[in-house]
Amino acid sequence: MDWIFQGQATGTMLLEWQLRRFSVGQRIAAAIALLLLPLAALSMASLVVLNDQEATFRETVEESIHTLLPLSTLEHYLQRALVDELKAQSNESVPNFTELTENIDKSFSSIDGSAHDTDLQADLVGDARKAWVHARPSVQSLIEQVHSMHQDRDEASRQEAQASLQLAISDIGMARQQLAQAVEARYTDAVAARRSQLMWLIWSWIVTLAVAALLIIALLHSLLGPVRALIRVTRHLEQGVTDARAPVTGNDEFTALAEHFNQMAAHWEATRESLRSEAAQDPLTGALNRRGIMIALGKALAADGRTGQPTSILLMDLDHFKRINDRFGHAAGDRALLWVTAQMRAVLREGDFLGRYGGDEFLAVLPATDRLQADQVAQRMARVIGEGAAAAADYPSLSIGVACAPAEGSHPEDLIKAADQALYEVKRQRPAAAVAPQDAGERPAVS
Repeated sequence: MDWIFQGQATGTMLLEWQLRRFSVGQRIAAAIALLLLPLAALSMASLVVLNDQEATFRETVEESIHTLLPLSTLEHYLQRALVDELKAQSNESVPNFTELTENIDKSFSSIDGSAHDTDLQADLVGDARKAWVHARPSVQSLIEQVHSMHQDRDEASRQEAQASLQLAISDIGMARQQLAQAVEARYTDAVAARRSQLMWLIWSWIVTLAVAALLIIALLHSLLGPVRALIRVTRHLEQGVTDARAPVTGNDEFTALAEHFNQMAAHWEATRESLRSEAAQDPLTGALNRRGIMIALGKALAADGRTGQPTSILLMDLDHFKRINDRFGHAAGDRALLWVTAQMRAVLREGDFLGRYGGDEFLAVLPATDRLQADQVAQRMARVIGEGAAAAADYPSLSIGVACAPAEGSHPEDLIKAADQALYEVKRQRPAAAVAPQDAGERPAVS
């Protein structure tokens, strides 16, 4: 069953893709045309069929009347004549048998000459015609007797007339029955044909309405599908999935909307990343600012805590930085900060984080690093920066305090406090000659 649903889904996607190649206006116009044209054609066909059925039914009724009525009337008058023995002396009006026989002849001639009567059963019509041919001489004789009824006749003549009447009545009754069966058979066939036409109309309407429903569903899906996709992407963006993009398929207005929406989302993502970077970056040195480095420290402690690895930090303070600003100016102080930052980055490893903690203080986060490795990085950094400071009077040297988690604290504040204490000890143990008088007694700012 899964492959059936998959096939249906694939078919729906292909149909939607084909529809999306046209504009919304073109799709709506095509849908209206495809719906109205079949419905109009089917309505016209239904009208023609129903009118034809009505005409056929009316024709069948008229044919039954014109075909059977003369025979029935003649049979009635002959039976009446047999009872009354054609008593002309009673001054009753005598039926016009001549006109009746002519009407019956015309009915059979009409049946023989009309193409639409070919569906009458030939054997029944033939039997009726034979019965009428056999009865017609008796009727003709009866007509002649009616004309001479005023003359007196003997008993033998009356008996002969009665025998002729009985024979004529029998033959005409047989003709009427056979012809009635033929007309009934034709009527039955006509009813079956009309029922078949009605069933054809019903199924045509069912198929047309089903196709119309499928077209409407496909049209609505091609219109609502892109809208739902845009809603899903909007929700993802709202939930923080910044790389969510709307699918771009087809060549309609929704495709253009999806393209512009994706461009807007990409621009928004780039702007967001830029703002985030600016919010977490020191504008002068390009290193992380205090907020950014604290976030990096928190993430490193959490990640290393889950794996059971140590996390080390380096709290670094620039020596004699105030003297550089006072002696060479603040522009020189900015150049010194940029130089120190570049030297720190050159020593730090890939995966380490560097941030400007405040003023002339820097903080380096070394994930998955124990105390011994951190000391080695700190010594190398102090040596590199110290050599540069010795070669240029406007470059500062460096003091570094090292701390390692979890031995010296598992929270950022505790670890920084331990590193600040270590930095204080480094400055305190440094020979007095190594510290400029104007820097003596200065402590790095620690939050």
